[in-house]
Amino acid sequence: MKPLPSLLLRAGWAPLVVLIFHHEIQHTSWRQRLDFLMHYSGGVAIGFFLWHALDCFAHWLGSLTPFARYLFTFALACTVGLFWEFAELFSDVFFHTRIQFSVRETMRDLIADATGAATTLTLTWLVRCCRKK
Repeated sequence: MKPLPSLLLRAGWAPLVVLIFHHEIQHTSWRQRLDFLMHYSGGVAIGFFLWHALDCFAHWLGSLTPFARYLFTFALACTVGLFWEFAELFSDVFFHTRIQFSVRETMRDLIADATGAATTLTLTWLVRCCRKK
């Protein structure tokens, strides 16, 4: 199987599930209460996806040390979270939505994204350690 379809089957489902759930709750009374969980889940899902994406694009990136792979995945996941926040701001400014309420809320979202990505990488590390034994 080609690398991209393989990636989408192996790991693309995770961010897709989070996006679908986000779409379903965004206009409900639950949106505000579940915002942190949504960003945390997004960090988990995108971290999982990017970890697997590095396998698919190894011929372009070269061989990464385990530490570099963890660091690169975390940095990319945090970047995705940052650009998500940019998209929310763009929507608020140009489409007059009310997604971002305050700087504190936005920073909380970024912390949730980073924490989710760190959770994925911690679990990945634990699974890899257990498999070695």
